[in-house]
Amino acid sequence: MRAPRDLRAAIFGVLTVAGVGAPVDAQVPNASAAATGLSGAFIARARNYDAIAWNPANLGLVGNSDFSFSALALSGSSGLTPITLADVAPFSGKSLPSTTRDQWLQTITAKGSESGSVDGGVTLFAIGGGPVAFSLSGSVAGSTQLAPDAFELLMFGNAGRTGAPASLSLKGSTVHMGAFTTAAASYGIGAGGFAIGVTGKYIVGNAMTIAQDQGSTSSSSGLMVDFPAVLAWPDSGRGYIAGSGMGLDAGLAWSHKRFTIGAAVQNVMNTFAWDSTKLRARSAMAIFNETTDTTDFADHPYATAPAVLRTLVANDKFKPIITAGMALDLTDALTFSADVRQRSDDGIVIGPKAQVSGGLELHVPHFALRGGGAYVTDGWAASGGVSLSFSQMDMGVGAMVRRVNGILEPGITLNILSFR
Repeated sequence: MRAPRDLRAAIFGVLTVAGVGAPVDAQVPNASAAATGLSGAFIARARNYDAIAWNPANLGLVGNSDFSFSALALSGSSGLTPITLADVAPFSGKSLPSTTRDQWLQTITAKGSESGSVDGGVTLFAIGGGPVAFSLSGSVAGSTQLAPDAFELLMFGNAGRTGAPASLSLKGSTVHMGAFTTAAASYGIGAGGFAIGVTGKYIVGNAMTIAQDQGSTSSSSGLMVDFPAVLAWPDSGRGYIAGSGMGLDAGLAWSHKRFTIGAAVQNVMNTFAWDSTKLRARSAMAIFNETTDTTDFADHPYATAPAVLRTLVANDKFKPIITAGMALDLTDALTFSADVRQRSDDGIVIGPKAQVSGGLELHVPHFALRGGGAYVTDGWAASGGVSLSFSQMDMGVGAMVRRVNGILEPGITLNILSFR
């Protein structure tokens, strides 16, 4: 039994989505091309509406304008490994040659799995004025993992790559994705160069998928698939709100002449949780052998989902992220900045667990050029960017490439329309 072409295309579609690095790192996405160009070294640099995502205390420092505004700022990154997006792209809409499938299988087997990740966001609009700022944004984060045997089954069917019936196990294959909308308001107050600030957030969970193989196998006697999922999608008839909660960020900052330091804790408090009444379980079961040909991909009440999936849903929360940074004006036209960032390794995972980054910005009238680099958990990042400004209007782009656990994640942030 060979996996059909549309099935192979579907799995690569899922992996590709989970695999389009700009720094998102929290449910309020980065809206600054400058931050991306500096590899995220922006805790002490963020001003105006950018302070919402980075450090609300900066709204209490000098350097904030009486009015700032941005619309449709985009950021995102994705990656696949060890078979990358560049490997997959030439075969879009085409059949995969058996030699290519065999080569990919050997590569994935040596690596242990085919993995994908995605994080991205859009700031619909952000506005700031003096010590106050507000934003409305959306973000998405996810990861997938496909076991080598699962890849072999999809590419060659249960006959396997050799053409002889093979015993295959899909254990270790997972999907974990979520989409969120966040309204955030920040306030900072300062005196004598010292400032404190807070950000209040209301988060809505719009969509979620958590799936985990529960023992699917393929052998000479047949195929048994057991890949249940918990789902919440806008088209489920349950609306666009599948979870909600409130969150609070807090920050400190101090500035003196050419030097600024800052620290912030995102999600000091966060009550976000998925609403089990808005979720459903999908069985995703199939049995094919000499005597049985049956499938069950129907939706069922959430309570029927396996306990392991219900536990994952209950733990799918926003956990604290601790950040600190500094900025130093080396000259009137050259600024160096550096940041450190640490999050927990459970809950809703957006971005690397740890990051140490630094960047330089050359800024002259109407023009800024940026570059940076970072160490991230199990990898590295490098970045660059440019922006043009005319009066208060600013347009910019920042690009970053991040390599994490062997996944090469290119990313970009665009400031399409900004006033500062």
